[in-house]
Parts: sequence; C-alpha cells; structure tokens
Amino acid sequence: MSAYQFELFSVPVYILFFIILWICVCKLISAAGGWKILARDYRANFAFDGQKLWLKSVGIRRWTNYSNCITVGVNKYGLYVSVLPFFRIGHPPLFFPWTDISTEEGSRHLFFNIVKFTFAKQPDVPMVLSKRLAERIFKMRQESQQGFSV
Repeated sequence: MSAYQFELFSVPVYILFFIILWICVCKLISAAGGWKILARDYRANFAFDGQKLWLKSVGIRRWTNYSNCITVGVNKYGLYVSVLPFFRIGHPPLFFPWTDISTEEGSRHLFFNIVKFTFAKQPDVPMVLSKRLAERIFKMRQESQQGFSV
C-alpha cells in the first residue's frame, strides 16, 4: 500500500474519530455538569414561543460553564434554556415553570455579580447567571405577563 493510499484512507478515519470524540465530550459535559439531570424533569418537548436572547452564558454545578452558547427564552409560563445546535448532543432544550424557580443573589464572581437559579425538582443542580442577564430575564418576564414584547 502506498503512502498516498494510506492518507486517503486515514482522512475518513480522522473524521469519524472526531465525530465520536465530539459526541463523547458533549455527553460527558452534560452528565458532569447536571444538564442531563435537569433534562429528566425539565426537558422542553415543544417549540418555545416567547422572547429569546442568544449567545448568553450560564454556569451549572461544579466546573461546567456554557460561555456564549446558550439561548435563553422567557414567556409568561416559564424560562427556556437551550444550547446552540453544534453543542446540543446530550443537551436537550429545557423549560422551567416560574413556579419551580427560586433565585438567590450571590456574591461577586470574578468581574461580575451573579444570581443563582434553583429549581424545585432538582435543587442540587443550580444554574448561575450574571446579575445583568438575570435582571433582563426578570424584565422580560414582567413584560410577558403584561402582554408586551420587546
């Protein structure tokens, strides 16, 4: 077998290896961070209808941070959170009813203040957002309950 034939064969193998590695890493992050646990009770099995903010950042327990790859949606019924499609393997969209959400303002985290969102059915898996994003979510919630849109 010539070196050229080996190179042609190796390209599909590398592509397949990368795809398998990507799937494993996405699923590992979902399991370690708690997204998988949240999805047990809060999976959004419907098309979300409401205001959305794209490319936002959130943290979930331990070391898991989703930086600039989260879509956050708000309507009068609850909070919608999803990951960009490229990272969605193991991360189904989530929907949290407002009645299941409690918030706690946290201390300064590096360069910004944070707000911790805790969920009734999975209190051990909090979601941490910047105070600025949390305030925007609360404003959108108020607007959606009054029937306004941005």
